[in-house]
Amino acid sequence: MNKKRVIILLLVVLNALLSVYTLRLPTKEPVVRETIETHVSTLDAIDQTEALEHPDFIKEEYVATIPEGENIALGKKATANSFTQSYTAKKVTDGIATGVSYWEGKPKSYPNIITLDLEEVYSIHTIRVRLSPMSIWGKRTQDFSISISDDNETFTEIVPSKQYTFDPDRGNEVQIKLDNIETRYVQLTFTANTGAAAGQIAEFEVYH
Repeated sequence: MNKKRVIILLLVVLNALLSVYTLRLPTKEPVVRETIETHVSTLDAIDQTEALEHPDFIKEEYVATIPEGENIALGKKATANSFTQSYTAKKVTDGIATGVSYWEGKPKSYPNIITLDLEEVYSIHTIRVRLSPMSIWGKRTQDFSISISDDNETFTEIVPSKQYTFDPDRGNEVQIKLDNIETRYVQLTFTANTGAAAGQIAEFEVYH
């Protein structure tokens, strides 16, 4: 065998080996590139300098309506048939409706009666009974009647006993309108209180 044939034979064998090697190589899976689209909406923020609150949770501020005229009870003498601890009758005319400045009758000893001396006869048109407006004084009802007298001995009932609602959200007070009644003494007689075991007053005001 001449040299030329040997070279051709070697080339044929080498080509066959390369073909076999190529067939045995692992095939690669095509790379699939996914593009994920993100949909993002943007809004311009409003100018905000303080916390926002939903209108349904905003409590309307209560503004008390003070009766016309003058509170002639301010600084006048008040007496009661009973009291609890230091919560005496004199505190109902000191002009202070907050803190511990209030009268409270003896617990579970109704009727609790408190009497105001105007010192002279006045024509009165409104009685304003107040409790402390602080929220700790929760909503309650009190039953009381109103009587008047010129001599502090014989009293005439002018407003029968009635249930009155005291609500801190509404000033914790009640106002009773009268028909310009002339009197010197004004008396409240308490028979029930859902917030305590006795009648309570922070301020007892009478207007003329």
